[in-house]
Amino acid sequence: MSLRTRIVAVTGLAGVIAVSSALAGQAHVATKPGTNARIAFKRYSDAQRSTGAIYTVARDGTSALQVTKPAQGVVDDKPDWSPDGSLIAFHRCVPDGPCEIYLVKPDGSGETRLTPCASAADCEDGQDATFLPDGQHIVYTRASGEVTHFDGSDQIQHSDIVVRDVDGSNPRVLVASHDYQGDFLGAIFSPDGTRFVYERSNSPKTKPAFGHALFVARSDGSGQRQITPWSLVAGDSPDWSPNGKLILFRSHEDAPEESQIYVVHPDGSGLHALTHFRAGTTVLSYSFSPDGRWITFAKSGKGGQPDVFVMRANGTGIRPVTRTVLWDSAPDWGNAL
Repeated sequence: MSLRTRIVAVTGLAGVIAVSSALAGQAHVATKPGTNARIAFKRYSDAQRSTGAIYTVARDGTSALQVTKPAQGVVDDKPDWSPDGSLIAFHRCVPDGPCEIYLVKPDGSGETRLTPCASAADCEDGQDATFLPDGQHIVYTRASGEVTHFDGSDQIQHSDIVVRDVDGSNPRVLVASHDYQGDFLGAIFSPDGTRFVYERSNSPKTKPAFGHALFVARSDGSGQRQITPWSLVAGDSPDWSPNGKLILFRSHEDAPEESQIYVVHPDGSGLHALTHFRAGTTVLSYSFSPDGRWITFAKSGKGGQPDVFVMRANGTGIRPVTRTVLWDSAPDWGNAL
């Protein structure tokens, strides 16, 4: 869900904090090839998709476990495993209010909010949290300011990519938007920590209007480079392969029934589709397995609702993991402890 479509005005932030020189020069621990463990995902509990919780499941679909227990009407979404598999980051969205970043242990204990609240009515709006390779920092999208209405959409004033320590301290901005420029979403760092990829989703104020594309930048936010064409409408939380050579994403971010899963090199070369689903198949989010040999993703499944699937890294061998009449999506493959 784009921040552009959420009519939430978040106020009271002290302004943009420049990225520190310590972060710019910091050496992150590379994400090493790991052992494939459980898959975290979001499951809606009702047909109206008003309440969603984070679950984990074994790759063969057995031993599903509910991790978070949100109140009715609250949606927990976009889980991301820490590099060592000891924590899951996610965002929690409440009706008519901001989304907030949380951490939780895989057994559901130790749930902790990372994004600050000055008061019950004044919480920082955060979304799309992912761990940096060192496991000590989180990168996410922060929305703030007023909301303006364009023809057919609402746009938040500021959409920034922000890094925080895992204890919630030391926020620093890597990419800052101009007023009502659009949304900067789904940032995730490369395994060696030197770069990150993110989605830029333009407002009507920015050319091309409503354009979606992926960009790669250095770890301090400099050197931004577009790596997918606007025509592909690329987005929805891209992911790096464990060896850092490929970026995984889906096309037509705004039309899941037209999407295919793609890969591209970080320099924009080698762009090609891994899947060729027939028209009308709903395709949603995805991630690489820790060993790099598999991909988990969500697409139309039992009863027409999305289920979690896995396939080989070349797009073959597709098989389901979950088989429910509920909506399962946003899978992220964890590493063994």
